Amino acid sequence: MGSLPNLHELSRDKQNPQIVHRPSPIGGFGPIKLPPQPPPLAQTNRRVKSSGHHHTLWDNDVMLEHMTTYSPISCRSARASALSCRRRESMTSSATGTSSVRRLIAAVRASTPSASGNNIYSTGYLGCNIQPRPPRKLVIRHCAALFLGHMTISAATLPLLPLQAGLGAFNSHLGPILLAVLYAIATITSMLSTVVIEKLGTNIVICLSHFVTILFLVTHLYPKWYVLLASYALYGMTLSPWLLSRTAHVNICASNLSVIYETDPDDPDDPDDPDDTKRECILRRLNRILKLAEDLGLAVGCLIAGLIIKVINPLTKALDSSDLEDVGSTCGAEYCPQETYFYNQTLILPTMAVDTAKVILSVYLGLGALAFGISCGFLDSRLREPQSSLDHQSVRQHLQSLKQSFQDPKLQLAAPLTLFIGLEQGFIYSDFTEAFVVCALDGAGPVTISFLTFALLQALAGVTLSMLMRHIRRHFVVAVGFAFHACLLLALVTWRPAGDDPALFNVISAAWGVCNAIWETLILTLLLGLYPSSWQAPLSTSIFWKYLGLFLALGLHGVVCTRLRVLGLGTSLILAVVPYIWLELRLARRGKCLVTTSSS
Repeated sequence: MGSLPNLHELSRDKQNPQIVHRPSPIGGFGPIKLPPQPPPLAQTNRRVKSSGHHHTLWDNDVMLEHMTTYSPISCRSARASALSCRRRESMTSSATGTSSVRRLIAAVRASTPSASGNNIYSTGYLGCNIQPRPPRKLVIRHCAALFLGHMTISAATLPLLPLQAGLGAFNSHLGPILLAVLYAIATITSMLSTVVIEKLGTNIVICLSHFVTILFLVTHLYPKWYVLLASYALYGMTLSPWLLSRTAHVNICASNLSVIYETDPDDPDDPDDPDDTKRECILRRLNRILKLAEDLGLAVGCLIAGLIIKVINPLTKALDSSDLEDVGSTCGAEYCPQETYFYNQTLILPTMAVDTAKVILSVYLGLGALAFGISCGFLDSRLREPQSSLDHQSVRQHLQSLKQSFQDPKLQLAAPLTLFIGLEQGFIYSDFTEAFVVCALDGAGPVTISFLTFALLQALAGVTLSMLMRHIRRHFVVAVGFAFHACLLLALVTWRPAGDDPALFNVISAAWGVCNAIWETLILTLLLGLYPSSWQAPLSTSIFWKYLGLFLALGLHGVVCTRLRVLGLGTSLILAVVPYIWLELRLARRGKCLVTTSSS
């Protein structure tokens, strides 16, 4: 027979139970006593032990075996795996709930009608009110109308700048002077652009500016000096509000597209991405497309003018070589236009046939009318930006914000580079066209080809640089642009152009377009990166300095020789790049994360 168990040892074990303690992985739960787990098909002797308020079931035959084989590590791993499993289930349910809430918001936005029957589409985040989500087709049509209208109006107006400033194609007496008046008025009105947009709205400002552009083109068909002076002044009044309005429309499109793709259940992107990241990515791409549309518009306008000039057979030589020999002027850096002002009206000889000029203006007038029709018919007034505390400001508040922008240290360091952009654009439109292209090649045809290459390379460089801006350091881009532009200015000082190598003129123009794209991309990304939500006043300040540079370059045209102007432009380049690269280094040291709106 088997021996009986020692009852004294069992009672001693029962009086002194071996309870294993371990620190809990989650603080505040105290010691843990493992519950008994009887083996399957085991013969057990069970008794109930009461402690007053609760009952605990003890398995006396298995307790010792379980306690002797207990391992805190195995228990911890089991409990940790259970906690991680519960955490994963919680995250899954949270993501599912977030997706459900977003789909519900999208359904409410899509089905909420307006009381007046016209839905006002907005993101509605800042006001904490749910607005109806705009249809995707409506927003895409709005963006397409904005870009197409901007490209057509650029094709109608931008080619006039080199033809009028350096060639006097449409008025040989007052070409650069009229453009100087235009940019002088634009410089003054840039300080009141935010007030005009606040009173009229972005859609009305764009449509009104396109209508004024049509009047501006019509007046060139009847070139009386007083009519042209009034039309140039009126057109200058619309430049700054038009630029701010189209920038506002780009922000409107980015806000609405971010809402559409955020609440779209078929969106392939990660639904857990922040709204700002998605909006910034869309904003960068839209700004890139807008700048590309502007450059392509300039290219299309120059191509149209070049084809018309070639077909109609314009004047073969604008300036007679014997007259130039009598005056003693040479082309390139040695060209001094003031020496020819008082010599038998040499500079006011017609440089383009009258019939050719009228045909070109008629085509540009048609492009302007097309842009006006697109803007009036397809820009939807229901698309608006989110309401914020900056809206509905008084004139005094707008002027106060503009004053603060002029006093901003960062904008003060960027102002010399913005002024230099205006100076170098005025130089390429007027001095380079007259002293290099027209003087050596004669006529308007080479001017259009030269600026066609300028526009194409500027578009290519702008798109490429905007894509690479997020992957390279900004001060490296500044250094490359400075070296490239300085080499160009040095080449212009030493180069004496000749008519037997016309391809070299196109190379110089294309290289200048690359430099211009670098500076404009840097300034635009700086402004929209430092001031993503309050960009109106800083952008107005930037427009002021740029148009001031254009006014100075065009107003001083013909006062000094070309060599002095090139040397002065090189000096201004140094004075502009030094404070700007210091600004970029300061922002990089402080860890400022610039939102580059032209790159993705």
